[in-house]
Amino acid sequence: MRPRYLILHLWMAMVCTLPLAANAGLIRDAEIEATLAAYSHPIFDAAGIPPSSVRIFVVGNPQINAYVAGGLNLFLNTGLILHTDSPGMLIGVIAHETGHIAGAHLSQFREKSTRAMIGGILGAVAGAAAAAGGAGQAGIGSVAGTQSRAQRNFLGEIRLNEASADQAALSYLDACDISATGALDMFQMLRRMELGGRKHDPFLSDHPLTSERIAAMRHHIELSSIPAGQVPEGFAAMHARMRAKLTAFLEPYAATLRLYPESDHSVAARYARAIAEFQRSNLSAALSGIDGLIHEYPNDPYFYDTRGQILFENGKIEEAGASYAKAASLAPGAALILTEYAKTLIAQDQADELPHALMLLERSKNLDDSYSTTWRQLALAYSKQGKMGLSYEALAEEAALGGDYRMVLQHVARARVDAAKDPSLALALDDLERDAKAQLTEEKEKDSLF
Repeated sequence: MRPRYLILHLWMAMVCTLPLAANAGLIRDAEIEATLAAYSHPIFDAAGIPPSSVRIFVVGNPQINAYVAGGLNLFLNTGLILHTDSPGMLIGVIAHETGHIAGAHLSQFREKSTRAMIGGILGAVAGAAAAAGGAGQAGIGSVAGTQSRAQRNFLGEIRLNEASADQAALSYLDACDISATGALDMFQMLRRMELGGRKHDPFLSDHPLTSERIAAMRHHIELSSIPAGQVPEGFAAMHARMRAKLTAFLEPYAATLRLYPESDHSVAARYARAIAEFQRSNLSAALSGIDGLIHEYPNDPYFYDTRGQILFENGKIEEAGASYAKAASLAPGAALILTEYAKTLIAQDQADELPHALMLLERSKNLDDSYSTTWRQLALAYSKQGKMGLSYEALAEEAALGGDYRMVLQHVARARVDAAKDPSLALALDDLERDAKAQLTEEKEKDSLF
């Protein structure tokens, strides 16, 4: 599946189909998110943090950075992921950031952010990504309303003692039986960049490295009984695929082929080349590549997911639906796949498919309520059924994720027409209205300080 990324408009949150390199925002992809969940959940468990309480977002930004924002939201830049040669390097960063979470936010583990709160955070992240040069003109224009707030009050990020976070990270890695050599490799790479005068990557300024910290990590590894480089089985292959997918979508065709030449017959290289062909609208080559992988790995949901996207974006809606249906059957807990499958059913514009589409979307929403496409497709499906109150409520939820609180209130007002005969709808609208007004009040108070 193409990494799906959110450009956080003031007026609406939308999933775009422009090249990733031209936009700042959040990359949403079922396979990448599953990989990061596999990496992070054991670390969160070791830290005593319920994995379900932490949201991980991938930011389409070439800078090397990772940070915690708004409490329990962990952001990883694509630049960071692409600079990690092994899963252990990225897991080490995740463990370090988990140390910051555990040190600063223990009291918030049970709190659940509203869509309105998430929308404010995501808007700030997108604004900062655009300001940092991770976006072209389209991305910069789309976040114009949130950018100044992001620069003035960037996400309330808290930095505790870096050495303490290192020690916590090492304890989490030990608890997961994962070697800390990957973390050391990452820190040594960053140290070389720092010594070479590369200061523009925020990680180097937000996480100042010292010889003492690296020496302490080396000493820990010398005393450890965990074999060097050890990570859970399968992680290396997952990591290679994640990097290949990001490269193929983010880099020009020629750059992808240089990194993954025809002579490379690995799964990751073949995957990258298939996506690269899709990117340059070579449908036959893209399908040939992905179908070859499916033939060898018939139970891999993400190859079917990618095939579904290739077909859908080439106007082959019914064939795309069949691929998404297979992907959903193999990964029934993948919210993004469920939503994309539902989207193909809605696009066929057949009334008898709407109940199935709505069922898929409700399941997706319950698994992950932060994917704006789910809310947009719910709005479409309900409107086709004439259920306008529910349709406007879904649009309000989408607007909340985009940080457009005035639009939230407009959609809520429209939905009130049907709320009198639907108590559950009325309660949902009350919550949306209260949260939106609270965010608007907070924005006004912050703006008055500057």
